[in-house]
Amino acid sequence: MPGPVFVEGETVDLRTIEREDAEFLRELSHHPRVRGYAGPDAPASGEAYESDLLDRIARDDAVELLICDGDQRVGDVSLAPIDDRRGWANLGYAVHPDCQGNGYATEAARLVVDHGFDERRLHRISATVHAGNEASKRVVEKLGFVREGTKRDDDFVDGEYVDREVYAVLREEWDG
Repeated sequence: MPGPVFVEGETVDLRTIEREDAEFLRELSHHPRVRGYAGPDAPASGEAYESDLLDRIARDDAVELLICDGDQRVGDVSLAPIDDRRGWANLGYAVHPDCQGNGYATEAARLVVDHGFDERRLHRISATVHAGNEASKRVVEKLGFVREGTKRDDDFVDGEYVDREVYAVLREEWDG
C-alpha cells in the first residue's frame, strides 16, 4: 500500500514514496514507452534503484511523490531540483502506460505546481519536454506553461539526438 496522502486531488492523490513503492517506480522508469522520455540510461537492479530512490527522496532539494488513484499506483510527479535561492524548480512526471489517457498527469502536475507556488514559495517552475512527446506537451500547455524555446539535440534516445522543448510558468501567471 502506498504511503500517506500528501496532497489530495479530485481524481488522484499525491502520496509519499515508501520503500515498497520502489519496485513499481523502477518498472515505470524502465518501461520501454517511458524510458526514452524520463528513464535511466542503463537498467538498475532492484537494490541499486531502491537505494538511489531513497537517497533522492531524503534530499531537501526535491519534492518527489507517487501519483495514486485510491490505493492504485499510477505514476510519479516531482519538482526537482529545487533552487530555493532563485525560487526555481523543474517539473517532472510519468504515468504508467497502462494508466495513460485518464488525465492523471495533468491533475498531478497541477497539484504539485500548486504546492510549489503555495508551500515552497517558488517564483518559477519549468518543464523540459522531448520534442516528440505530444502528450507531455499537452499537459504543460493545458496548465498554462509558456514555451520558451528549443534545446537542439539535447538528449540521446534510441540511437539518435532529439530536441527538447523548454516551458515555464511564473507564480504571477499561475491560476491553478
